[in-house]
Amino acid sequence: MRKMRMRAMLTAIALAFGLAAAPSVFAGMGDAGTFYLTPEAGVYGTAQKSVNVIATLGASAGYFVAPGFSIGLEALGYYINQRDARDYVPLGGGGYHGDVGGFGSNFLVRYYPVHDDAFALYIGTGIGVLFAGDRVPTWENGSRGYYTNATLPVDLGVTFGLTESMSLELAARYQRIGFQNPGVDAFGGRAGLRFSF
Repeated sequence: MRKMRMRAMLTAIALAFGLAAAPSVFAGMGDAGTFYLTPEAGVYGTAQKSVNVIATLGASAGYFVAPGFSIGLEALGYYINQRDARDYVPLGGGGYHGDVGGFGSNFLVRYYPVHDDAFALYIGTGIGVLFAGDRVPTWENGSRGYYTNATLPVDLGVTFGLTESMSLELAARYQRIGFQNPGVDAFGGRAGLRFSF
């Protein structure tokens, strides 16, 4: 059984390296007709005292409809560390509510003013929604947040070519969670491995 697991793991590693090293049909990052998939993770701080840290894990996929212009979708799992509502009640107690989970998705539009085989620079925005297991924020300025919030991400990112079909993507992101008040202004960054097809 142990040998079978070892063989399966070695086969998976060999396939991953083989796919990463396989030549891409489209040479440049940002060429029209190129499709990409990016597993990613992000960490954000906030401007609100009631929310401490937001972490995301997920993936985005996109398609270049024209040279340097892509549309895509992003699916993210959220972990939100925020203050418990009991902190704001006179007889409360509580502390930090450290286990707020959620799921969100964004429709993304990106423009690449610089893109070639080895490097690309992009700016992007989009619109989406976050469904959370608790109100986000729990409490801010005398009001409670919501379980469902609209999201507005704004990115400034770069990609560095590692092979012909794989690149490293790094991006700074501002994300507004909730168009109503109270909402959350999150500032941070994302990192991912982009696979182009």
